[in-house]
Amino acid sequence: TINNHRRWRQSTMTAQATSQVRVGVRIRPLTSKEASEGGRVVVDGNSFDRTVAISKRKFTYDAVFHSGVSQPDLYMEVAPPLLEAFLNGYNATVLAYGQTSSGKTYTMGSEAHGDSFVENLQNGTLVENDGLIPRFMSEIFSSLKHRKQMSTAMPPS
Repeated sequence: TINNHRRWRQSTMTAQATSQVRVGVRIRPLTSKEASEGGRVVVDGNSFDRTVAISKRKFTYDAVFHSGVSQPDLYMEVAPPLLEAFLNGYNATVLAYGQTSSGKTYTMGSEAHGDSFVENLQNGTLVENDGLIPRFMSEIFSSLKHRKQMSTAMPPS
């Protein structure tokens, strides 16, 4: 899947230059409740050929992320080109869409956080389950801090 995700990043970088929309699908695992009630997986994702099969229908996307992909890995595959474009003044959007309980809130990472949430973002302190939004925000703070340090370290011309 590493090569597949490199293709995602390359196509996303190309998309940045041409303003194309890229679509990736993340397949969530069964919840413990679904599994205990005899639920079964009905969605088959193939990261290599970027397809999702449901029953006899097959759909192709720009990227397919299997149910075991971690939050940090997902972020590293999706966000870097968007962050770079954003920091260079371009619009960058990540949209989560799906039915209730499909994993949107978990993926985006907009679940309720404690009082120290903003401070943690500014410090770059993330936990494994933090999703795309907290990771993106943390990287924005880090990148802006780095750019400021670089600009003050440069001698005047």
